[in-house]
Amino acid sequence: MHLGPLLLTALLVFPLAAHAGQGGDLVAAAAAAGRPPECSARSGRAIARGPTVWERARAPELPRYCDLLARGQAQLGGDAEAARASARLADQLLPGHAAPQVLLARAALALGSPEDAARAFERARSVDPRSVEDPQTMHDLARSLARTGKRGEAIAIYRALVPRIDLLGTADQRALVLLEAAHLSMATAGAASVADASARPPAGAHRDAHGEATARGDLDEAIAYLREARLRAQTQLARDVTLSLALALDRSGDKAQADAALEGDAAALEVARGRAEDRSAGAAARERTADDLASAAARLRTVEYLAVPEDRLALEALALERAMTAAAIARWEAYLSGAGGQGPWAPAARARLDALRRGAGGGGRAPARPRAPQERSAAPRQGAGGAR
Repeated sequence: MHLGPLLLTALLVFPLAAHAGQGGDLVAAAAAAGRPPECSARSGRAIARGPTVWERARAPELPRYCDLLARGQAQLGGDAEAARASARLADQLLPGHAAPQVLLARAALALGSPEDAARAFERARSVDPRSVEDPQTMHDLARSLARTGKRGEAIAIYRALVPRIDLLGTADQRALVLLEAAHLSMATAGAASVADASARPPAGAHRDAHGEATARGDLDEAIAYLREARLRAQTQLARDVTLSLALALDRSGDKAQADAALEGDAAALEVARGRAEDRSAGAAARERTADDLASAAARLRTVEYLAVPEDRLALEALALERAMTAAAIARWEAYLSGAGGQGPWAPAARARLDALRRGAGGGGRAPARPRAPQERSAAPRQGAGGAR
């Protein structure tokens, strides 16, 4: 089941608008939500003081337990190994609570172990389903599910998280959530398209449009997330958002809007190219400059948000189309020669490649001369690694 575009738009707008002008309340609510119930005072007046005297009398280990959890939360951003150690100590002091498992899960994800994170999150949810409801924890839960192949569950978490993203601390975090949700929805749309194609009846037979509708709904959902991200304050991920929106629009069949989304990025790239070129330099020096600029122009801020690694090549190709046609062609060719060429979006990628080859890719300019095969050491490589 997926959200229709109108319902998704309402979720994106109304819950956030209801909190307009209440930034301090949002931050306080987020902080309170992250505190485990056994460490929370029962009155708002005493919330900062942690466990009450009565609670300490019943569980003398409680203050130490709560201190360890608070310390572990603070350590997550800089020393995830220490955060994991704090979580284990807290679990030894008061076994059977969800909060140490949540902290273990978040530390495992920060240490690059999404499988361990998913298992710890599952243990926490089995103890207390509400233990993962604060926005930071929801984000890590969604990421761990996505990275362990549980896309359906991950999308459900993102759909619950997106209306609450103003509770996250920074604009970059909010943009990252929207990017991740969009790329996951786009990947799900692609999978639905493949499933629909494999189940397609023979020519002339009645076709069930359910698969197509599901794929279209997921793609519309991705576009809605990216438009929301683009409307928000500019962040370090603004260019990634623009390129991702262009990619989703192109895959939906709306090439005109995709090209329009790329115009601003192309203008900035052309200015940078003009500044970098030295007309008095020799041909070899100009080509090296062009290659360096192409690498810089195609560089994404991060690739953490990608649900499908080969989409990195598609985003880089879009980034280069307007000003560096030859480099864009090379990336589309790399995309189609790899996993992307066997995927549901291959026809859309091939159409853009054909347009570039015909000289209709938006007025981009090729380097001074074609690169010889032995010079292609800087050819794009597939993978999830990227510049940060």
